[in-house]
Amino acid sequence: MEPLISFIVTYHNEPEAFLQACLESIQALRLTPEEVEIVVVDDGSELPPTFVGREGIRYLRQEKSGLSVARNTGIKHSRGQYLQFVDADDYLFPSVYEAVLDRIRSEQPDVVMFRMTDKPIYKPSTEPIRVKVKFPASSSSSKEKRLGEYFLQHRNLRAAAWGYAFRREILGDLRFYPDLLHEDELFTPQLFMRAETLVELDAKAYYYRQHQGTITHSNSPAVVQKRLDDIHFIIRELKSLGNPVLERRIRQLTLDYLQKTWTLTSLRELRRRKKELRKEGFLPLPVRCYSLRYFLASLFV
Repeated sequence: MEPLISFIVTYHNEPEAFLQACLESIQALRLTPEEVEIVVVDDGSELPPTFVGREGIRYLRQEKSGLSVARNTGIKHSRGQYLQFVDADDYLFPSVYEAVLDRIRSEQPDVVMFRMTDKPIYKPSTEPIRVKVKFPASSSSSKEKRLGEYFLQHRNLRAAAWGYAFRREILGDLRFYPDLLHEDELFTPQLFMRAETLVELDAKAYYYRQHQGTITHSNSPAVVQKRLDDIHFIIRELKSLGNPVLERRIRQLTLDYLQKTWTLTSLRELRRRKKELRKEGFLPLPVRCYSLRYFLASLFV
């Protein structure tokens, strides 16, 4: 019998206390042993954690290959009808995440989205959790073949792969691209293009721990260069799919790419990369009211 949901926890040299808090938050959910599967993928840590062999946790260890490959390993070896990614240094708020499970049980949508917080001590509201968006939400949206496509066209996407639970069936052959920073930006839009039903909850169910030591917080020249090159690669890959529903996301990523270049490098480098974008047809950016930040920036880019 397939579990209702598999939690894929990716781990690489994080403090064991972080991993333990992560696993305990999952185990605190109101799920029977038959409903839940926890898969820890150790991406070549220097020392394996000491306690993950306990009952109810599958532990997989691989040679260091990066987050994308670790997640792909988790996908391959998990059996749940739904998948939820969790980074080992983060955790769930069980009382809030229960609303995600309630939606999965009652409606079986392809994707259930939720919010995160960077506050480690979070007191959820005593009010019932509100459904922020439920597609189809109107007669106009119900005409869309895939409601994930409708979301990509009309809403701003939070691409973090831990920000939603999704039905395994919609994955098909889609996997994370290896050796890529900001890999979620390539994976998530393609996943949403496959989603026919989608629910977005106004619920902060995930604690995102921001701390030094992660590669995305590094300002070394080599890492900055790779981050920028990878974002440029992602923009081109999304464009190559040739689907107009991705235009909003591509434009927003292009703006993020330029702003990161401006803040992390030099004016000379910004000019060089803008010239590349113009040659490739990504600039100028059309003026749209996707967000106040995008609207104001697009007037000058």
